[in-house]
Amino acid sequence: MENGTSGAITWRPLGLDDISRISDWFWNFADAALFDRSLPMPISEDALQQNWRKSMLCEGIPCAYWFIAEDENQEPLGIAGLESVNYIQGDAVLPFFVARDFRQKGLATAMTISILDLAFRQLRLHRVTTFFRDDNAATQRALQKVGFSEEGRFREGWFSSGVRKDIVIAGILGSEWIANRHQVVENVTESCKLSFVPTCWKEERE
Repeated sequence: MENGTSGAITWRPLGLDDISRISDWFWNFADAALFDRSLPMPISEDALQQNWRKSMLCEGIPCAYWFIAEDENQEPLGIAGLESVNYIQGDAVLPFFVARDFRQKGLATAMTISILDLAFRQLRLHRVTTFFRDDNAATQRALQKVGFSEEGRFREGWFSSGVRKDIVIAGILGSEWIANRHQVVENVTESCKLSFVPTCWKEERE
């Protein structure tokens, strides 16, 4: 895959064995803090394993679903999923993270499309919420492409490197996604060479 911009991206469930392969992503604290406000400092691989274990090995009905994107050489490119899944209320939280070398290439948008399909077409949830730091323009653009709307802010709720930033709350309803999905995929396909297997969102037409 030349420069990480073309070729098939394998999209599969994240396993605990994958954590050791992505742990170095979280050692650049300034970068990780752009996506995750819960880490006060870089943590060890063992601690990271324990944090993920809580989500991935939930007993009974799953409360989280995580996936990893890999290139043709099985190099991890990004992760995304649903957290805090509430089947009674029909909602969940969407987090995602893309490795620094593969940003600005459409991967975050592609992963989000697949996660929204899971949330609304498979799990039949009603809404998906996400949060991002207000200076994270790349995340904002990716979310806007697929139809998220800003719904509010926690003022100065994100502390990093001695500075406080607003937390932006964004959400999308299942009805909005179903109504606009076809056009979103069409628009993204025109500007992105990525394709996922086995979900193959690029090829799926309605």
